[in-house]
Amino acid sequence: MDRKTAWIILNMISGIGPASIRKMLEMCKSPQEILNTEPSVFGKIIPSSAVEQLKKWKQLPWEQEIEKAKTNGITIITCEESQYPENLSNIPDAPTVLYIKGQIPQNRVFLAVVGTRNPSFYGSTMAEKFASVLASYGICIVSGMARGIDSIVHRAALKMKTPTVAVLGSGLANIYPPENEKLAQSIAENGAVITEFPLDTFPEKFNFPRRNRIISGLSDAVIVIEAGLRSGALITAHLAVDQNKDVFVLPSDANRITGRGNNQLIKEGAYLVESPEEILQQMNLEPCDQAKNSSEFVESIQLSEKEKLVYNVLKGKRMNFEQIQACLNSPAAEIMQILTNLEIKGLIKSGPGLTYSDNRSVKNEKNEEKI
Repeated sequence: MDRKTAWIILNMISGIGPASIRKMLEMCKSPQEILNTEPSVFGKIIPSSAVEQLKKWKQLPWEQEIEKAKTNGITIITCEESQYPENLSNIPDAPTVLYIKGQIPQNRVFLAVVGTRNPSFYGSTMAEKFASVLASYGICIVSGMARGIDSIVHRAALKMKTPTVAVLGSGLANIYPPENEKLAQSIAENGAVITEFPLDTFPEKFNFPRRNRIISGLSDAVIVIEAGLRSGALITAHLAVDQNKDVFVLPSDANRITGRGNNQLIKEGAYLVESPEEILQQMNLEPCDQAKNSSEFVESIQLSEKEKLVYNVLKGKRMNFEQIQACLNSPAAEIMQILTNLEIKGLIKSGPGLTYSDNRSVKNEKNEEKI
């Protein structure tokens, strides 16, 4: 038996995690040796239920697991292989095995964007705005494909035609939530859906904190859009701190229950950010080679006829609201809504005194200032 197969078998035994495997490897030289050692030797390291499973490892359906993965186009890699993500390998409890549907992008900055499953309109709006702008820079958005914020940011990245990575708290044969099966397929075609859990693992509640350490571990930093005090997003943020990663947090209204976790994180020392550009500046990020140029970026975004009309008025300019309104024969409330939509899509940027500008003109002005 080769080392990879032994790692897969060990990963299929409930109760044996990365921490216990490290201790077992202090007693044995290889994963194969662990399987061939009298299981009772590990009684002080792993629970009795895992000892019993280890005794019967030959009865585990590991051959079917490997074959099923191949049949469904799923790649299994171990912590010893070159394809294993470098960021993830640096955390203390890195998973020993990863199941991957699709391909984890190479040579990208990875930013985790997380939040509540029940976002407010503000949370939904900001999630789409941040993910869209960051993805337009070629940044890979990492999240958990849960309902709410997670799903919004994955879809925003896909609209920008930028790879995104979803980390599951279940096996790839049990996509959760089930309504996101099509989303998972789209992500796999333009990035990757990954998990450390064997294929048929159900989405048990205790799987998700384990999933969160992979989200933060894979990423260069974590962005919390909107999170309650008991949100899994807070777990991800705290894990990121433990992993020496930066945590960026949007401020929330004091009376918004879904955002109390954000304000708590800010009290704890997280970076308060109000725009995605602040994150780019803080991390000294420049567009990567895969980032779209301005014309490609605009063409990749679907706009309504009215959105095109308003954007064309602003194209290459900086204008205040009254000037924009004077160019259009539409109610003020409708124009304001369209401007908000364009900002969410990353095409324009708002400024003080109800001023608005084409994002490209803002970038050009900054470049001129540097010269």
